[in-house]
Amino acid sequence: MNEFVMGPLTLSVIGYADEESKDFYKANWLVLDVKCTTDQGDVKFSAPCLMTTDIFEFMDETAELLSGEGRHAYLVSLEPQVDVCLARGDGPDMFSMDVELTPDVNDDEDIYGLSIEVTRAQVEQMAAQATQIIEAFPVRGIQAS
Repeated sequence: MNEFVMGPLTLSVIGYADEESKDFYKANWLVLDVKCTTDQGDVKFSAPCLMTTDIFEFMDETAELLSGEGRHAYLVSLEPQVDVCLARGDGPDMFSMDVELTPDVNDDEDIYGLSIEVTRAQVEQMAAQATQIIEAFPVRGIQAS
């Protein structure tokens, strides 16, 4: 199992939601086990809510953030929502991380969140984990032009 540990948030990639599809959109959804301790309590759910391409975008934005060029790095899923925002903090080696989880697709007001400070080393580890997940679950299918 491939885990993406971001402070108290753990995203475990179980596999592709559709193992057979050749369609770009259908072929790149990943099933996640989501676990997080938030300010409102512990959250756990499983869902096909993140695409491989979302992880690529996060990797690019994280690289820009670490180089000092970017201001934010976002990892944003569809319902149920897993939203993560990394931003520059107070100093070159500190960053803020905001997490918002909406585990119930039928109740978009049932929101769990947290805000923490993370170090450069932790952000670098997140980027390395994203790379490992993309290597294990590469982008598949043919994108329509």
